Amino acid sequence: MSLTPTQWAALLPLLYPVIGGCLVAIMSLDKDQATTKWIRAAMYGTALLAVGATFWYLTDLWTTGSQPTFYQLHMDRLAQFTGIFVVVAAALTILQGWDHFHQEGWVKGETLALLLFSVSGMLLFAATTHFVALFLGLELFSIPLYALVGTVRARSESAEGGMKYFLTGAVASSCFLMGGVLIYGLSGTLDLAIAAPVLSAKGLGTDPLVLVGAALLLLGFLFKVSAVPFHQWTPDAYEASPHPIAGFMSVATKGVAFIALLRIFPVAFKDLGVVGVKMQAVLAVLAVATLVLGNLTALVQTNVKRMLAYSSISHAGYLMLGFVAGTPAAFNGVLFYLVIYLAMNMGAFGLLTAFGLVGEKTTFDDLRGLGWKRPAMGVSAAIIMLSLAGIPPMGGFYGKYMIFRELVATGHVGMAILGVLASLVSAYYYLRFLVALFLQSPGAEAERLASDRPAVHAPLAGASVLVCAAIVMAGGFLQAFLANGFARRALVDGLGLLR
Repeated sequence: MSLTPTQWAALLPLLYPVIGGCLVAIMSLDKDQATTKWIRAAMYGTALLAVGATFWYLTDLWTTGSQPTFYQLHMDRLAQFTGIFVVVAAALTILQGWDHFHQEGWVKGETLALLLFSVSGMLLFAATTHFVALFLGLELFSIPLYALVGTVRARSESAEGGMKYFLTGAVASSCFLMGGVLIYGLSGTLDLAIAAPVLSAKGLGTDPLVLVGAALLLLGFLFKVSAVPFHQWTPDAYEASPHPIAGFMSVATKGVAFIALLRIFPVAFKDLGVVGVKMQAVLAVLAVATLVLGNLTALVQTNVKRMLAYSSISHAGYLMLGFVAGTPAAFNGVLFYLVIYLAMNMGAFGLLTAFGLVGEKTTFDDLRGLGWKRPAMGVSAAIIMLSLAGIPPMGGFYGKYMIFRELVATGHVGMAILGVLASLVSAYYYLRFLVALFLQSPGAEAERLASDRPAVHAPLAGASVLVCAAIVMAGGFLQAFLANGFARRALVDGLGLLR
């Protein structure tokens, strides 16, 4: 079957990461010790080239205004926004991974190949509303992540974390599949974006099976964003993962799940009548539970990665509040917040690698005094943590502000107040990170052990953290450009919102 240039244009962003993943997998077969160093460099270079080519191609589509399609694959502005978002996260992961895996002593080509396959699945997942294509994308990006969680097999907790993620993910995927089957059986269409109007036209808006199907579909999305009560896998999976993989999961998985939901939410929930109202109420309750549990549990963590895991749960709550507001401006705030969240969380996990804290050395005690030893990383940590806490003028503040403003405008004043209170609570554990870096000194035993270890050399991880800090600062001062230019155009041309 020959493809037209337009069809190829829609497929290419998905093919670049797949081709790169296949090339990396072939390179990893070379076991010659004499060429190991060069093969490793070639694998990482190929991975960066693959995500770089995807980034270049998507930005070219964006600037030229082209929005090609291939059957149910719509490479529109929103898909291009998602693709740029994912490949930037992947590039930062690859840069941090070079230093991290050398520190762990576990540099394997399959890690990069799995990451690239996952990137391709994420692009597919966020570029369609067709249920079959959605499910294929979901599995294509999820299965590699299950393996990536347990990639460092020398660590005992890796297998446990990977297995927990796999088992809970399999259940969530099954629920997603069953929900889609129910909606298809009742509506007769596999396109979830038009299923709701079809169901309403058939007079099935109040059918209990429609509610069950919509709830099961929503469960699949909420699992991927780590919303309560589908969050149990998150702290164990993040703690077991290598730092860059945990950062990628916390950012890219959450981002594509929210954007895929955004393709369906404005139409499906609004046009489903009673079912839509009930689903909106369920989303509001789960958003509150996610905010409360995420923040309160993060307060008592002694391990930095587990704290960041519960922090990511709480940020899912903030993003869910945008869906509760349900206005185009709120969705614009969600996209802006995701851009800033990418920089904040990739930078937060990158700091651990830049400071040389690998394996089990990720407690707050291990951070003591490191801010003065690595001043550039210390300043970056301050920018990132203050932004995560929502302190102005950092980008994180404006992301929350845009969502809270729409909550107030739509009459959800109580939820907006709860969001502000949750931000105040989160300031405690984010500032605790900075207190350990700058205001606490390591004990005598820790100083002795540190003097015996070789100096940390993580230039690529450090550079990626600096880039993340710069994006966070730029988000604070250039929020009008990012929100009204980048995110707004994705909604206008991708979904027809905010015209």
